[in-house]
Amino acid sequence: MPSLSQVSSKLQQNNMLQSIIQKLPYVALAFVFVMFYGGPELASIEERHRSLAEQNAQEIIQQKTQASPIQTSQEHSPQKRDKLNILTLGGSVTWGAAIPNRGQSYPNVLRDWDKHNVTNLAIRATGSDYPAQCISSMFRIEEYNEESTYHPEVPFDVIIFEFSINGMSGFDLLLKRLQERFPDALFIYIDLWSLRNGGAMDSTSARQLVKEAGGYVYFFGNKGTPLLPFEFRDLPKYEIGSKTNSPPDHIMQLFADDTHHISTYGHSLARFQVKTIIEQYGKIPMKPRLGSWHGGDKCRSWFEDGKVSDSLQIIDGAKLNEWDKEKHKFAIELDAPRAVIEYTHNGDNEAPINFQFMTKSIDKWDVFSGLYPPVVVRITPAVEKIENTQEIVSGFHAESNGEFHPNLKLISDTYRGPDDGWNFISSVNKLMGLRNFHITSVEHGGMLKPGKNYIQVYTLEKRKNPFRLTATIVCEACAQLGWKDFS
Repeated sequence: MPSLSQVSSKLQQNNMLQSIIQKLPYVALAFVFVMFYGGPELASIEERHRSLAEQNAQEIIQQKTQASPIQTSQEHSPQKRDKLNILTLGGSVTWGAAIPNRGQSYPNVLRDWDKHNVTNLAIRATGSDYPAQCISSMFRIEEYNEESTYHPEVPFDVIIFEFSINGMSGFDLLLKRLQERFPDALFIYIDLWSLRNGGAMDSTSARQLVKEAGGYVYFFGNKGTPLLPFEFRDLPKYEIGSKTNSPPDHIMQLFADDTHHISTYGHSLARFQVKTIIEQYGKIPMKPRLGSWHGGDKCRSWFEDGKVSDSLQIIDGAKLNEWDKEKHKFAIELDAPRAVIEYTHNGDNEAPINFQFMTKSIDKWDVFSGLYPPVVVRITPAVEKIENTQEIVSGFHAESNGEFHPNLKLISDTYRGPDDGWNFISSVNKLMGLRNFHITSVEHGGMLKPGKNYIQVYTLEKRKNPFRLTATIVCEACAQLGWKDFS
């Protein structure tokens, strides 16, 4: 029979064991927190973000312990493959702008830290309209990137979108094209927002489309269970720089110094929540299927690299220029009232061509406050038809002093000028919420005939900057998929 001292010792051991068992969940959570917030992606984070992250440690752990655990089932089972093929699409945030090291952006951390194959096709100052019409061309260019892991015959397992800030025009087309090509891919939409210029566009429609396709939405700013909503529009209306109404620290830590792009800490949070969605909700097949591009597209953007398509040649009145040398942004600028550009269409049938160009307004309510001039465009199949068009174009101008014609409708989808051969481009973003941003927009330019075409562009008014053309877009797949809104 054990002595009293032996019984007492045994009870103490049991109590210690029970105490350790009770504390195990918190130890595990602490370990997860250290792995998440102490990984190499935060090695050079700004000092204020480092301090704020430490202050929020208990808050985040508490949120994660109080939140309902993520339920898994046969329908939503964790992925079984350690190395996934991931595509990221978006604007300057996904590109990695405004942080000290682009290697700490969430796509790069998913690649370098989580060891996935990540193809990042984000384009600065660009919404979903360009990739919607040009996604297959973007992949063809990526094939020549020696550092890329992309292979045209390897399907993507996960596709991540981020377009709430730069605009979601054509997002339905983009989603449909990616579904046709990668039918088994898991779609994740990151609903980002900014502390400037109203926060973000209304992404309700895009989020609903992703959910209908079996995908998921992460609301940026949510630090708890990743699928819980975080409605930034419910936050107080902060004033940047205000002493009485500035955003609190737990909001400021999400953003870079420009209060528009997200910080290194924000990227780390986005990566962690996206990673959790993939692992806990993603149903990733072992052998995903590869579908069709349905004719594809032929697009070329020189906005990032200054490389113009072989199909395009400047004849007169324009030049390729690196107009932002600090951020290395390029455009074809009109340096004369009229420019002529030759474009060779190698297709067998007529095809619509769209133009991507720069836009920005000082006052979103004033269409005359744009930094870029309105233009008219006409496409002709022969060079001799270019002559003697000045008289036609003069109908756009007031005869007295060359000022902007008062009868010209700035925001009009149907206005075509003196005759139906001309297309009017206002250089003002159609979406009022985007007019204060210095971003690209897309408009219909006309119809291309097979062979050589001559694009005439006339400036209608002098503005601070010349008209800046950043890309040409020819999309055969768009028509095959029934998409008619080419602007």
